[in-house]
Amino acid sequence: MSRKNPDESIVDDEMLDHSDAAPEEHVLDRDLKSDEDLQEELPDSVDMSELEQRLQEKEDRYLRLYAEFDNYKRRTQRERLEMMDTAGSKTMKALLPVLDDFDRAAQIAKQDEATAEIWNNGIGLVQKKLLQALASQGLKPMESTGEDFNADLYEAVTEVPHPELKGKVVDTIERGYTLNGRIIRHAKVVVGK
Repeated sequence: MSRKNPDESIVDDEMLDHSDAAPEEHVLDRDLKSDEDLQEELPDSVDMSELEQRLQEKEDRYLRLYAEFDNYKRRTQRERLEMMDTAGSKTMKALLPVLDDFDRAAQIAKQDEATAEIWNNGIGLVQKKLLQALASQGLKPMESTGEDFNADLYEAVTEVPHPELKGKVVDTIERGYTLNGRIIRHAKVVVGK
């Protein structure tokens, strides 16, 4: 290995002459501007009303930009919170048919006492645990049977003549659910007329 002299320049002046590069000292001289170049030329007389007006415009612009940025921060924070609240909605919607199947099986099991006891000691426990786990994530079933019909909450599948429950939900065909207070599925109901 050859050792180089620390005082010796790495780049030859001859190489610099043939290239477009220039030594650092020459570049700095061309790029620096003097204080005179940077100073604005001030008029001989200053109109205070014009300066106050310009200052007022700058303050107004600053306040508008600040308010716009503050609104942007609030909006993005609210959107982030909403996204976190409803992040699991696709998963919850995919599980709703499974919950419907559990409900149908429970109704069939209740028709016979022996089957109901087996249901409650076995699959019924699994259903309760599943409902508790989903409830801890914000999923709640909507109560509909016997309630006043509300088109915002329920989807009327059919109407049946029922003078005692006129305008009320007679039966629930498919249970509705909310996720963190938002409806993810409307209940399908039979309404009395």
